[in-house]
Formats: sequence, structure tokens, C-alpha cells
Amino acid sequence: MTNKGIPYIDHTGTMIIPFSADKKYHFWNGGQPLSDTLLELNMPEDIWSKHIEKPYPGDAV
Repeated sequence: MTNKGIPYIDHTGTMIIPFSADKKYHFWNGGQPLSDTLLELNMPEDIWSKHIEKPYPGDAV
């Protein structure tokens, strides 16, 4: 069971950011960058690359 008030990954590997989540996760409305949320939630590289073009942390540019 997931806590619907925080971002999570669904069964398809899609990151879900509930509207009820802390406003800091609402990157589309002045919240922190999506990359910061992905880092904070410790997302693996395959999830990272599905959602953002920025290189995965630690990868050579």
C-alpha cells in the first residue's frame, strides 16, 4: 500500500505525484525541479531516464 500524499512509482514504472503531495513536489507549479524529487526518492537509473533527460547522477556527461 502506498501513501497517497507522497510521490511514488506505479506498477508501470511511472512516477505519480499526487495533487495532495507536499507542494514542493509540484514541479509544474513552482515546486522543486523533478530531478531533485527523483534524487530525494532515490529513484533507480531506469526510472530516472524514463522521466528526465538530465544525466543520471554519477554518469559521465
